[in-house]
Amino acid sequence: MYSLLPLCALLIVCARARPPAASSVSSSSDSPTFSLSNQPFRTEQFGQSLTSELEGNPPLWVTRRPGAHGREEIFINNARIIEGSNYESPFGTNENDRKIQVLHKISEVLEPVQARGNELIYNPDAMQFLNKSESLNLGRHRIRTFHHRVRMVEKDNVFSAEGKYTFFIPIDDGFKPSHRASKIDKQVIDGHVIPNHVLFTAPTPSNKPYETLAFGDNLKVTITFSTEHTDKGVDKYYIKSDTLMGDSQHPSASVLAEIVKANIPVKNGVIHLIQNPLMVVDTTVQEFIQV
Repeated sequence: MYSLLPLCALLIVCARARPPAASSVSSSSDSPTFSLSNQPFRTEQFGQSLTSELEGNPPLWVTRRPGAHGREEIFINNARIIEGSNYESPFGTNENDRKIQVLHKISEVLEPVQARGNELIYNPDAMQFLNKSESLNLGRHRIRTFHHRVRMVEKDNVFSAEGKYTFFIPIDDGFKPSHRASKIDKQVIDGHVIPNHVLFTAPTPSNKPYETLAFGDNLKVTITFSTEHTDKGVDKYYIKSDTLMGDSQHPSASVLAEIVKANIPVKNGVIHLIQNPLMVVDTTVQEFIQV
């Protein structure tokens, strides 16, 4: 006779529910399930990700960084774990059915990728996100142009690769004038992807350069994050590509872009929608400031 260990659950709830900022994904009825995991871990047991209970089991990405007074800060996607976490409680109707759940309080609601209408899309990778973008709830933003260029230059594998990535996808409004689209070649697409890091806006330090896939012997491109604190109390987030070593098609320059929709979690990392393409030098930092 075999004895099965009791099932366990990790429950993550929001400490103070509030409407998402303009750069966040809209609310969804799937959010409560996205905040549940079948792993009853305390914070010290967290790995690089947790498995959510949402259909398809999309990951919940874990970020650790140094905090004030020597304390470590832990984020689940873009939500910071706050005081009052690691609360363990048993539940179950009898001793044989006894389970353990662990409660963690977080600073904002966790939002999964959301479809419009009756479309069912669970746990997509970044390429599936691009392929299904017309069926996703992205507000007024469209990403057809960048998607078309990815397919045209056969860079699908970059967005479907397993692992940990941060993807920056420019919206269609950023391809004006129209000749910008023709500049999106394989190297420029690589310059929109940071490998080995899943970078959400809240825990990512400002002005720290991260190497992109376009960082090799002949071309070296990094990306940095920055934050603007506005009078309205809503932070604006920007990224800047720096082509440290260029070539005839990709001059050495810096290009700034606002993140217009941030922190969209996918199977292989996180996606940020940005106002304009990176590495395309007709919008340099100086020109951006003068607009």
